Amino acid sequence: MSAPYFSNETKETLAARSGMICNNPSCSSMTVGPTDANGRLSTKLGEAAHICAAKEGEARYVKSMNDEERSSIENGIWLCASCHTMIDKNKGVDYPESLVREWKENHERIIKSLLITHRSPLPLLRRFTDEGKVAQDVVDFLEGHGSLYVSFNQESNDYVVESFSRIRSGMTGYIKEVHYDLQLKSLLKELRDEFRKYMNFTGNFSHNNWNELQSVRNHVGAILKRLRDEFGCRIYGNMNNLIN
Repeated sequence: MSAPYFSNETKETLAARSGMICNNPSCSSMTVGPTDANGRLSTKLGEAAHICAAKEGEARYVKSMNDEERSSIENGIWLCASCHTMIDKNKGVDYPESLVREWKENHERIIKSLLITHRSPLPLLRRFTDEGKVAQDVVDFLEGHGSLYVSFNQESNDYVVESFSRIRSGMTGYIKEVHYDLQLKSLLKELRDEFRKYMNFTGNFSHNNWNELQSVRNHVGAILKRLRDEFGCRIYGNMNNLIN
């Protein structure tokens, strides 16, 4: 396709430079993936969008630009189909050129950083999904229970058991909110079962079980580390002390 529209090469380059991820920071959705119906097919939801419009009367049109500039990669941004439609509504009044260019620059900077440091983009993507938010809710929920980090000389076994009972019950609710990410569901079940094991063990003893409590804290720390590294969760305050 000739100017002022993008060539196939330009579209492919924009997609590659974006890691096939929508450049809108409030979206950051994947724009390509497999279909369930046929293992040989893929679903593509991404589009090369003009930052400044290809034609007069369209969003962010700049009269002084020529067709070569309008069809250049510098004037393109990779977006999902929904965000492409959104930024062009009402001739783009809510999404000025400066904002759209900022999206592109920041997004490509992130992708380049991930590439250079050999880091996965999955934690970033997971953080912005509904189930990624469940993972963060779990971290915040755990942070509210001092039984996971208060020093032993301030603890009472009865209080720990009561706290762990509340955590176990809460975890069951969070697990029910996870429908698609089987890895997250498995991790949360593992976390819930750790508290259940402690309660089953201490039900047979009346003394303080600090070794068992430390074991639970170590296990929780290992899972928190995975939630941080694999799901992009933010770990706050005392919870950081659980991560070795």
